[in-house]
Amino acid sequence: MTSRISTTGTRLVIVGGGPRAIGVLERLSANAALPENAARTAEAPLHVDIVDPHMPGAGRIWRTGESPLLLMNSRAADVSIFTDDTVQCDGPIVAGPSLAEWAEGIREGSLTAPTAGTGRLAEIAALHDASFPSRRVQALYLEWFFGQVLAHLPEAVTVTVHRTTATAVRRREDGWSVELEGREGLHSDLLVLAAGHTDSRPSAARHELAAFARRHGGAYLPPSQAGDAHLDQLAPGQDTIVRGMGLGFIDLMALLTEGRGGRFTPDPRPDEPGRLSYRPSGREPRLWVGSRRGVPYHSKIRDEGEPAGLGELVHVTAENLRALEDSAGQLDFRRDVVPLIAAEIAHWVPGAPAADGDGATGDGDDIATDEERVVLGGDLSPLAWLDDPLGWLRGDAHPQVTRDAVVRHIELDLRERTRGGTTAARALFQLLLRLHGVLVDQLPSSRLGESSRGDYPRWWHSLFSFVDSGPPPHRLEQLLALERAGVVGFLGPRLRVTTDESAGVFVARGSAGAVVTAPALIDAFLPEPSLAESTNPLLRDLVVGAAGEREAIGRESSAAPGTLDVDERYRVIGPDGHAHENLWAVGPWTSELPIGAFARPRTNAPCHRRNDGLAREVLAAALAPVAPTPRPVVGAPFQAAPLPGRSVRGAVRPPRLGILGPGKIGTALARTALRAGLEVQVSGRSPASVLAAKLPGAVPVAPEQLAAQCDVVLVTVPLHVAFGLDPDRLRGAIVVDVTNPWGEADAAAVAAARAALGDEQGALSTSELLAAHLSGSRVVKALNHIGYHDVEDQGREGGDPLRRAIAVASDDARAADVVSAVLNRMGYDGVAVGALAVGRHFEPGAGLFDGWSTRDELSVRHQQHARVA
Repeated sequence: MTSRISTTGTRLVIVGGGPRAIGVLERLSANAALPENAARTAEAPLHVDIVDPHMPGAGRIWRTGESPLLLMNSRAADVSIFTDDTVQCDGPIVAGPSLAEWAEGIREGSLTAPTAGTGRLAEIAALHDASFPSRRVQALYLEWFFGQVLAHLPEAVTVTVHRTTATAVRRREDGWSVELEGREGLHSDLLVLAAGHTDSRPSAARHELAAFARRHGGAYLPPSQAGDAHLDQLAPGQDTIVRGMGLGFIDLMALLTEGRGGRFTPDPRPDEPGRLSYRPSGREPRLWVGSRRGVPYHSKIRDEGEPAGLGELVHVTAENLRALEDSAGQLDFRRDVVPLIAAEIAHWVPGAPAADGDGATGDGDDIATDEERVVLGGDLSPLAWLDDPLGWLRGDAHPQVTRDAVVRHIELDLRERTRGGTTAARALFQLLLRLHGVLVDQLPSSRLGESSRGDYPRWWHSLFSFVDSGPPPHRLEQLLALERAGVVGFLGPRLRVTTDESAGVFVARGSAGAVVTAPALIDAFLPEPSLAESTNPLLRDLVVGAAGEREAIGRESSAAPGTLDVDERYRVIGPDGHAHENLWAVGPWTSELPIGAFARPRTNAPCHRRNDGLAREVLAAALAPVAPTPRPVVGAPFQAAPLPGRSVRGAVRPPRLGILGPGKIGTALARTALRAGLEVQVSGRSPASVLAAKLPGAVPVAPEQLAAQCDVVLVTVPLHVAFGLDPDRLRGAIVVDVTNPWGEADAAAVAAARAALGDEQGALSTSELLAAHLSGSRVVKALNHIGYHDVEDQGREGGDPLRRAIAVASDDARAADVVSAVLNRMGYDGVAVGALAVGRHFEPGAGLFDGWSTRDELSVRHQQHARVA
């Protein structure tokens, strides 16, 4: 493949490869393709570097390897990452399928599935409009979307993916410098920071909780994604306090019950058609659950998209907000904005409390306790009825009172949102969705005064999520079934957790007197945003800098503590209060109101509008008449990052894998390697755009480049084609023979190879024959005894007792070790079985070809087979 080189291109670096970053890239590509921009980009091409160690498109949070028990909280028909004709933006609309339509297209054959895994394909086949998909299916949808973006890039826009971590940003006279882990840094004219969700280093309080648990032989699980929690620390039957009842708790509940072998069965009643029973496995811990509100997020609503009678907003309007600004043009969120929101809800939602002119709810309960002032961030909010539904529950009541209050709340919520007339609940859902979009546009954090610190966006987003972003209804039915089965107990609202050093246990107290002691504690929520304590080194560097080396680039937001201050155009605000040019930041760690990366179709979604605005600003900067610094820009649609070798710090990059022949098995192996964080290059006959759509993140190269640029090359072409390869093209490479002799063409090629070597008795394995042909390569036999439909499904984390083993045979022990290390990264145990000659035992028809084995089982089978042979 040839590449044109321009010496006057613009270079954009996007730090982050998750759905928000790729959404911006799609909008950038769509706007660059407009006729008025195409001619200008042809004269000054734009090259985009995407930096992310995780799978581009899906990013860190959405993972194809997650448990299928982890579900989205949206129905498949309500998820789309594409713009549609309701999106009010200046850029072109590029329509595409929703998640449900995408699944339907795969079933019908009009779209190509981004997986060959049997389990994942079964999930896609079962997906319909009302399904709540697994998170891993959404990850596949996002990967596919990224492939579509790459395949449709304008000719003058090119992309390179760097599978590493950005560690710091430096200001240069001619742009920006981004430092990378394990390789040379990148220089850019323009820089967009879109790193997505990150973790925070444990606070002093959490360090102490962990230390307390270690001292007393207990367990403490800090805030994290559910899939990252070390649940193996929780023993069967162990009393465990769970702090938090949001979506993180729902995920953990599923993993600790169904994930440990428990089973839910239908148990309908006349007035409870969705009621379930739970049959424990005996491996579950006993969960004692509470939170600030003491109840889970509201259930998703049946037919939530059906019209609910809403009209144009009458209270939360641009005019009303302007009228409330102070002399500096700022607003106080709680004093000025919350009463407008309460009035809007009272106007449109049947049965909602009426708001009076002072913002009180008009229900006679306008006296706030000191505790309520702390919880609500000030005086009693006119939305307290919505935000704190068990606010009345307090005192030293019997624990049964707390239990009954929580159960009644959940049962009523399910009844109002899933059965009978759901008009009021649907109106509230749709209104808050619309209000959220208006606040995104009207209330950048820079418009709020210091008095709003902590209220916005954190408080509002918490309320919005509580009402609109709850779990699937059946998850709440499961929660009730678990309570009836004695697996879950409720501690109620305003939960407080302390430690008892003398008894060596955690102590949980609810507001109504419920008290539980337990040796284990789970914080079932995401880490609080904290730039200074982020585990992402670049985010820390933005506000801390490096003493004696460089100053901080940005500053912490005063309105949203712990986040990076950005203006309404997403430009990063420097420590001096001025916005940086050509430096933008988006994501949950910035001061923008969280808007997600995908949305319900046909809702004029904020994420699409904001992504388009940012992309157009970036493109305008790229096409500005001031000439950027001359530097080479690769002009092919998608290119490899330069082979980095060792960095100045001595870090060694991950292995780079080459795929020669991305057919069924080659494609499955490439996808598995990409998801495992490996850099992958592919050589095949398809055009680069087709390969980009099929294997987003893999780099199309010529065959001779594989040996020069990759540590390991997988030969996944048919065996007769492999015998026709030019040996010089793979000279010096570690070559993995993934082939098997199938059909007449392979049989003829094998016979010819045996004749050429004088192997009339057929003593040599097919891998030995191929090694003789590729005499300048270090040949390893592996991966020929696993089906292409199993590769993506059967990988497991290291240490899993059920991890599948793959036989590795080679005459070169060092090459076998390298291949085993690659297999380990891909989720399999590589088991060295000896020389290439042993590989014949793993060929079709031989004793070890069929069957699924762990490391120990494969070793035993191999020894038994060797004795028989």
